[in-house]
Amino acid sequence: MADEKQRVKEGVRLVRWRMAHERFRFADEFRIIPRWLKVLTITLFLVGQVVAQVAYFYGSKKDPLIAYVGVAAGAALFTGFILMFFGYINRDAKRRGMNSTLWTLLAIFVPYLIGVIIYFLMREPLPYNCPGCGAIVNARFNFCPVCKYNLRPSCPQCKREVRAADKYCPYCAEELTETISPPPEQKTGQPMVPSTE
Repeated sequence: MADEKQRVKEGVRLVRWRMAHERFRFADEFRIIPRWLKVLTITLFLVGQVVAQVAYFYGSKKDPLIAYVGVAAGAALFTGFILMFFGYINRDAKRRGMNSTLWTLLAIFVPYLIGVIIYFLMREPLPYNCPGCGAIVNARFNFCPVCKYNLRPSCPQCKREVRAADKYCPYCAEELTETISPPPEQKTGQPMVPSTE
């Protein structure tokens, strides 16, 4: 029971960290979709338009042309966007260090988009660069494995997480010393994650 409580607590902490540190812009997220999927979506749309024109020309012409074009455009764009969405899940899982094949298959084959919802609830936070040395660190790390920089400073009195810039603990008012996040002695890590700023 205590182990389950600890896992829930860690999960909540990761969600809060993700909300505070990960900034999403649609343009940045759209860039990770494979180019061939974007081209496929455009091609599906164009093929759908040609098929609509041919169906109208050779059909009974009871319905107006706009109905044929609308149905073809809707079907092609829906299919293309679903494919791009699964492509996004594949690439996003890969950049987060998760098993991209497993999560893509889960998103595709679990019905009613439940697999997609599970993916977005369970996905790992993005790795980031250590502020001390620039090495890549996982969001679950408390210390940098290269320079021992304290990534999650905590209050020495109540042991709750505080920000590095805090002078007093916001939970127990304990005065925080400068030793919470000491600067590393050497900067040896290589930056592996490009900054988005």
